[in-house]
Amino acid sequence: MKVQNSILRLIIYGAVKHGANFQQLCQRVGIAPTDLNDAEKLTYWEISAGAWDHALDMTGDPLLALHMGEDPNFAGLGMLGYLMQSCSTLEEALIVLVKYNNTVSTIFTFSTESRGGEYHFYYEPVATYRNKYPESCRQAVELMMASITTGFRIYADKKVTPLRAELAFPRRSPQEYERVLQTRVVFGADRNSLVYRQEDIAAPTITYDKSLYSFFNLLLTEKQNALAVQKSLADEIKEVLLSQFGGRVPPIEVVAAHMNMSLRTFQRRLSEEKITYRQVSNELRKELALSLMSNRQSRKAEVAQLLGYADLSSFHRAYRNWTQPSV
Repeated sequence: MKVQNSILRLIIYGAVKHGANFQQLCQRVGIAPTDLNDAEKLTYWEISAGAWDHALDMTGDPLLALHMGEDPNFAGLGMLGYLMQSCSTLEEALIVLVKYNNTVSTIFTFSTESRGGEYHFYYEPVATYRNKYPESCRQAVELMMASITTGFRIYADKKVTPLRAELAFPRRSPQEYERVLQTRVVFGADRNSLVYRQEDIAAPTITYDKSLYSFFNLLLTEKQNALAVQKSLADEIKEVLLSQFGGRVPPIEVVAAHMNMSLRTFQRRLSEEKITYRQVSNELRKELALSLMSNRQSRKAEVAQLLGYADLSSFHRAYRNWTQPSV
C-alpha cells in the first residue's frame, strides 16, 4: 500500500506550524528533508502512518489534525488537490476525489451517496491501517474532515456547512470538534462521513477554472493509467480485497465482477501470471495477520475474525505455519 509524498509533507509541515521541530521530526520519521521535494512520489504507507504518532508527540496536541484542517490546503493532495480547486461545483470536487483517490493513497476508500435530500461523503480506512495505527488513522480521517469542511466554506460562492459530521471513533472534546466543523458531531458512528444538504453540495465554486480543470484532469488520467500498468494482477486483487472487502476473501466470482472482468477472463489473467486466486488471497491474509499481530494491542481472536477465519483454531494453525521457520 502506498501514500503520495505530498501527504507526508502535509503532516510534517502542519506539525511544524503547530510547534514541532522540522529537523527532529524528519529524523524521527526516518526521512531526509530533501525526500519531501517530490510531492507526487509514492511512498510506503507506514512511513506516513508513523509520522502522525511522532507529530502528536512533538506538538502535544491530541487534536492536531483537526486544528491543521482549519487552514485547509488541498495542495496537500498534489495534482488532485489542484484539480479539486478547479472544479465548477463542490459536488464535482468530491467526485474527482473519489475517481482519482488511488493516485494519492490506497489506504483509504472514498465514496458518495445521495438519499433523502442528503449528500453523504464517506471515507473509510483499510482494516490494516485502522487496526495497526488507530490514533494515526483517526488523525488522518479528521484532517480530511476538517479540511473539506473549511475548504468548502472558503471555495463556495455561498456559506456552506455540513448538516452533521459522523466519526467512527470514541467521543473526544465535542465542543472543539463542533467549533472547527461548525456542525453537530456524531461519535461512535458506523462510518466516517460528512453529510450535506443536496442543494448545498451543488453550490458553484469561486475557484472554477476550466483550463486548469482540463489540464489537471488529463495529467491525473495519465498518472492513473501509468499506475495501472505498473501493478501486477496480484497487486490489483489485493487492493480490491483491502479497499472493498476490508481484507476478507469473497468468492472468486465476486472479485472478478468488482474488477470488471468475466470469470473466464479473470481466470485466464491468473493463469498468464502463473498464480491462483487462493495463492493471492492467502498471501494477503498472511501479510495482514503478521502486520496486525505486530501491534501488541491486537488479539488473535480479533485478527482471526477480521480476516474471515471460521474459528480461532484455523487461524492459529495458519499463523503457526507463517511464523515457524521451514526445516
